[in-house]
Amino acid sequence: MQHIFRSIPGWFSFAGVYEDAVSRAPRSGAVFVEVGAWKGKSASFMAVTIANSGKSIEFFVVDHWLGSDETAHKIDADVKSGKLFEVFTRNTKPVAKYMKPLRMSSAEASDRFADGTVDFILLDGGHDYDSVRVDLDRWLPKMKPGGIVAGDDWNWKGVKTAVTETFGDRVEVLGDGKGRHWRVRL
Repeated sequence: MQHIFRSIPGWFSFAGVYEDAVSRAPRSGAVFVEVGAWKGKSASFMAVTIANSGKSIEFFVVDHWLGSDETAHKIDADVKSGKLFEVFTRNTKPVAKYMKPLRMSSAEASDRFADGTVDFILLDGGHDYDSVRVDLDRWLPKMKPGGIVAGDDWNWKGVKTAVTETFGDRVEVLGDGKGRHWRVRL
């Protein structure tokens, strides 16, 4: 299956993190979660990567699809019109069978998963300290031993502080030399 993510608006710079997670996943029974989906660019990349792997990976995409207080979100026409989820659905339609959108907050979604059941999670919801701290506190118990916790926007102070407080020097900073994303192998 050909990747479709390039035609979808948004931000995405962690393809290697997604490819690595899929390559490490077992042939069946893995559970992956993406928190923060915007218009579906990164979710589509993951869905195609899963499809092309031939593995049976259950992939959940979590977002409330209301945007945030960030300037790019406040001025976005799809956010203003309340149609962000419709846009996500339209953009991801070709790969919809490889993902399960959960239209709710990250905290609400975490309640749907039993402890120790998630193999991989990408946190890219809120970028302020409190939001990242809540995401880590809520999702870490859900992770399997040996799982991977990753995220984007390492250059945001709130992200870096919350992640460093949680994982210390276990954080692997990745990216294009600017340290844009991070990963921790549990």
